Amino acid sequence: MLNEPVSRDPEADAAPVRVRFLLASLLIVVFALLSLARAMQEPSLGYRFVETAAGIEARPTTDRGPVLRQVRALDGSGGMRVPLSALLMTESAGILNLYAEHEVFFSEHARLWQLLQGPQVRIEHALGLTTAPVRPRELDELGPRFWFPWVVALMSLSVGLAVWVFRPGDVSARWYMLASLGYAFGMLCTAGWGSRLLTQAPELWQELHLASHAGSFLVLGGLCMLLWRHPSALGLPWFPWVLGSVCAASLLVDGARLVDSIALGFRLPVVLIGVALTTLYGLQWRASQDDPVKRAQIKWLGLLLFAALSVVFVAYAFGAMGYVVRAPQNYGLGWVALVFVGLVPLVTRVGLFRLDRWWATAWLWFFGGLLVVALDMLLLVLLPLSGETALAAALALGGWLYFPLRQALWRRLARGVLPATRDVLPDIVALMVSGTRPGQDASMQARWIQLWDRVFQPQHLRPCIHEGEVGIAGDGRVLRVPGVDGLGGLELRLAARGARLFNPGDLRRAAEIVQLVRQGLAARASYERGAVEERERIAADLHDDLGARLLGIVQSAEAAQVPRVAALARQAMDDMRLSVRGMTGRPVPASVALADWRAELVGRLDAAGFEASWEARVAPDDPVLPSRLHLQVTRVLREAVSNVIRHSGGHVCRITLVVDEHTLTLDVEDDGSGLDGARRAGMGLPGMERRARNLGGNHWLGRSALGGAQVHLSVPLYPTAEADPAPQHGSSANIDA
Repeated sequence: MLNEPVSRDPEADAAPVRVRFLLASLLIVVFALLSLARAMQEPSLGYRFVETAAGIEARPTTDRGPVLRQVRALDGSGGMRVPLSALLMTESAGILNLYAEHEVFFSEHARLWQLLQGPQVRIEHALGLTTAPVRPRELDELGPRFWFPWVVALMSLSVGLAVWVFRPGDVSARWYMLASLGYAFGMLCTAGWGSRLLTQAPELWQELHLASHAGSFLVLGGLCMLLWRHPSALGLPWFPWVLGSVCAASLLVDGARLVDSIALGFRLPVVLIGVALTTLYGLQWRASQDDPVKRAQIKWLGLLLFAALSVVFVAYAFGAMGYVVRAPQNYGLGWVALVFVGLVPLVTRVGLFRLDRWWATAWLWFFGGLLVVALDMLLLVLLPLSGETALAAALALGGWLYFPLRQALWRRLARGVLPATRDVLPDIVALMVSGTRPGQDASMQARWIQLWDRVFQPQHLRPCIHEGEVGIAGDGRVLRVPGVDGLGGLELRLAARGARLFNPGDLRRAAEIVQLVRQGLAARASYERGAVEERERIAADLHDDLGARLLGIVQSAEAAQVPRVAALARQAMDDMRLSVRGMTGRPVPASVALADWRAELVGRLDAAGFEASWEARVAPDDPVLPSRLHLQVTRVLREAVSNVIRHSGGHVCRITLVVDEHTLTLDVEDDGSGLDGARRAGMGLPGMERRARNLGGNHWLGRSALGGAQVHLSVPLYPTAEADPAPQHGSSANIDA
């Protein structure tokens, strides 16, 4: 109920909805007019009588006239005289503890009502007598003690009836409506007698007092039944019968006054039902542990119940022990309206998923305030302390007890908090540098997925097409992340491995991460463009300057018939061109590189009189060799073949090359003088080893099966990337391809 918007099928039959709406509107109007009419029945003397520390005062209901202080009695027509006491000024008989005091309260008010039936009344006060005519009460004499509970009651009733109008088949909605009905009735009764100028009509006052107690049971009983059914049906088929029996028995004891005090007849049963309400909440909390949507609903409902009922239940708990808490009921009971009025903005405007971010803080805030109030009341009623001393002691105990307990609760609630943005900066940096080599799209996407898995630990994570900005859908069930510079969009479902919904804090954190990745990738691309431009400039200088000079040396040596110098200069020019190609060249498909190497190396071996054996295997997807890797492997192959030709003394050379998805492996073998001769000749081994190390691979020299030496080189295609990194933090998310 709480997480579903109030909507209906436009094609559905609208007549029942209109009928329920008219009935609900009629009920609200009836409640409003009857309560207003009850309050307006009271005659007015033009004064409102209130109790102060200096005695009873008569304050004019308009700006005219002085305040009459220390009012002692009222004298009516026919010689009737009624002394005014603190008992008569009590806001409600419910504040009094003993039923015997209730009898005196209502009987004295009946005498006051009789006295006000005359044409005028004399008010005895400290300065003498003041005669006041008896007249009908005016609307502006009702005051805030009437209008506040009157408005709160009608608003709460409107919410409860609105839920029923649009969800008549929802059992939880019916119980919620009945709870709002009971609350509205009780508050309207309180508005009438709590805002009185002096007294109320004795007819039905005592009965309405008992009926307001029935309204209290209807509020608590309705909320208990709501928690019994929502968000999960708890079973416990005996619970409604037990709850109804307790309420009925309490009303019977209260109405028949089978005990001597209201503490036992009414307040104690209310506290017991409050304990049942708390127990049901705990059961719902446990039942929702595997469903984050229901857990969010119970969090929200619990926050409303705690905020609305906590202080009231503290007062009732003290009242059940016989300690009267004298506080304005008109305003104190108004907090209960949070259960009803608070539902409207939270669900219709804020959204259920937004609660997760701050519900723990709100709980601790309410708990701290409740603790101070409870300690203050406890010290006032149990210890002979003044109000100031009790408040100071309550604050001191709250500081020594509450704050350590608050920290412990906060650590408990904060356990398992997901990492902040700053905690995943290394992952963001690793993502940005993982794609510096061609052909690493899969590695970057894997790191991209790993990043979001670590940040939010979603229950499910799958690729999706999402344009625009980060967004939350499904009342917090889904977080959608847009693609960034070739990285695919993602859809994350249920954070913390399904334990909770996404909230606005998650939305802001996700937006921060996307922005950081965008900026990082843009900075990397800018850096790479600058590096490419610089390499191309250097390569152009080498080609134009050094290349021209080497070509001049070749031409001069050939003209002077110095073949050795010409050959060395030509070889230097070829090496320079190879270096330039490595600096400015583009990635080369493995099949193309192997074809070039075979043409060059087999041709050299054939020209040197060697029997060449060439074996090559390439992965089916034909991996791309980065230009740097292509350059260095070319040099290793040339050096190895040159060593075979010059130093092996053999006649057979076998070259084996294997290129798979991640690694290039080569072996150059001969049938010559063997390992010892190769080591004595040097064969450029330090240079090969250095090149292998710079490429992140390994190199070794061993004995070949042909009888000579074997040069082995194995290098990764992309040295700076890790193949398919997997989530390492907690349980892995269910990642859908």
